[in-house]
Amino acid sequence: MTALTVRLLGPFRALRGDRPLPSPMLHKAQDLLTMLFLAPGHALLREAAAESLWPDTDAETSRKAMRQTLWQIHHATDEPMAQDRLVICDGDGLMINPERPVSVDLPVFVGAVREAQDTGGRVLTDDRLIRLCTAADLYRGPLHAGCYDDWCLIPRARLEDRCLTLLDRISRERERRGDLDGAIAWTQRLLEIEPAHERSHRRLMRLFSRVGDRTGALRQLAECRAALARDLGVHPEASTEDLGAAILADRVDHGSGRSPLAGAEIPDADTELTLLRLEVAALRQSIECIGEQLRDAPVPASRADLGVAPPLTSHQPGPN
Repeated sequence: MTALTVRLLGPFRALRGDRPLPSPMLHKAQDLLTMLFLAPGHALLREAAAESLWPDTDAETSRKAMRQTLWQIHHATDEPMAQDRLVICDGDGLMINPERPVSVDLPVFVGAVREAQDTGGRVLTDDRLIRLCTAADLYRGPLHAGCYDDWCLIPRARLEDRCLTLLDRISRERERRGDLDGAIAWTQRLLEIEPAHERSHRRLMRLFSRVGDRTGALRQLAECRAALARDLGVHPEASTEDLGAAILADRVDHGSGRSPLAGAEIPDADTELTLLRLEVAALRQSIECIGEQLRDAPVPASRADLGVAPPLTSHQPGPN
């Protein structure tokens, strides 16, 4: 039986071998598969899944829609004459068939994040750094991009936070090895995901200054101001403005690791990671509050329909 490859990070994608499925799946079929791969044990109660997928329909209508969605999954993913279906229906439950060979990007990514967290500020071996970079490349975008249903939003935010941790760890290792251009590139990737992360803007300013690109460092300060004003409605911290002033005056001492204006050593990796997580957690809380206010607000007729558990391991052996 040909192995399936499922990509949940970024737009949903499923392949049979190295080719697209002969029959593409509709959005609800993609939603159901994503829910199953996220669920503990890759199993869900059929009724609970239906309520999440069709929250505004009656029980009979949602049951009919579930039958149609399951048929669509079977039609798209099960080979002719194959006995083992991808999704098993067992009474009131649904589960991913553990006997089906399926490769999923999510557990590889989550395993790399755990590895990055476990290493803390310690030096990474070449092999470990390669694994982390390979896993970071799996993050093609938000979990199940394009879906804005409630069941998807919390795990999506958690995975985004984990991606920030992974990118930060890789960037710091590149800088430790003297690969400043690499450190800049990985920090830029972090800011593509979280444009309002001030600490990373500040770090990128310092990296640009270290490679002699004062214009790039000052441009980064301008981008930081714009992102904070646009996304959070705030101004940069004094330490960020002080660093910009020091760079403008060419008074940043990279040899000692001190800024003459900040007057403090650059925090080590463990401290930076802790602060990174605290900042992201606070930002997430603000976003959740805004989301609650939006959900309570009247919905215009033209508004599109918006559309859980921690990420899990795949059926294949691998880091988790």
